[in-house]
Amino acid sequence: MSADDPPSGNAPSDNPPSDNPPSGSARFDNAPPDMTVFDGERSAAGYRINKLSASLIDPENRTAFVADEDAYCRRFDLTDDERRLIADRDWNGVVAAGGNIYVFLKIAATIGSNLIEVGAEMRGETVEQFMATRPMHGGG
Repeated sequence: MSADDPPSGNAPSDNPPSDNPPSGSARFDNAPPDMTVFDGERSAAGYRINKLSASLIDPENRTAFVADEDAYCRRFDLTDDERRLIADRDWNGVVAAGGNIYVFLKIAATIGSNLIEVGAEMRGETVEQFMATRPMHGGG
């Protein structure tokens, strides 16, 4: 198995993960209704997005991504929906599609964004509004 091969038994799926957690699972019973639970099924569904994101650790790949984002996404066999999520910078959609925030932040960094800006966008806030809710900046 090469580094480019998906782990056995964990191949990506073209089916989006269910938004419904396993019934009777205490781990998910108290999750807020608007929270996307990142479970094994969602992680497997996001394999392509996460693999693309992780590839951006290489400076040559970042250059290729910026030069032709859609072509770069196609190299990883992203679906039309996955490519749209990335093109639209729909970070909540990327998480719902199985993107791991710690990995897809490489996409954000490649386009000149950072964790704080992504967090604000995901909450529908300006950076100033977002920072006002951070404990070290006078918030909650």
